[in-house]
Amino acid sequence: MENSKKIFYFGILVTVLIFASIQIYFHLFPSNDENDLLFKKVRSKTIRSIIQRKSIDYSNHGATYIIYGNDSLPTHTGWNEKIQIGDSIIKAKGALKLIIKNNWKIDTLDYESNVDEVLSTNF
Repeated sequence: MENSKKIFYFGILVTVLIFASIQIYFHLFPSNDENDLLFKKVRSKTIRSIIQRKSIDYSNHGATYIIYGNDSLPTHTGWNEKIQIGDSIIKAKGALKLIIKNNWKIDTLDYESNVDEVLSTNF
C-alpha cells in the first residue's frame, strides 16, 4: 500500500513538472502564427482614404475596427485614442505601418510591433 502511494505522488509530480515546462516554453517562445493571416491581409492592401467611422464588433470579443471607403481594418486597443473620425490614413502595399494624419499631428501605427494582441482576420 505504501509503495502505491509513492507511485501515485511521483506520477502527480511528473505531470505537474511536464505541465509547468510546457507553460514556461510557450511563455519564453511565443508563436506568432495567429497574426500571420492578419499580416498577409493587411500587406495586400493599399490605402489612401479618410476614416469614416470606428466600430466595435461585440460578437467578436469586442474587436475594434476603423471603417474607410467600402473597407475596414482591425485596430489594436491602444490605438483608439490616436485614431479619430476624419483622419487621413495611408498605407503602402506590402507594408504593416499605417500612417494617420490629421491637422495637428502625424502618427505611425505598426501592426508588427503589437504582436501580443491577436486581432481578428474577419475584415
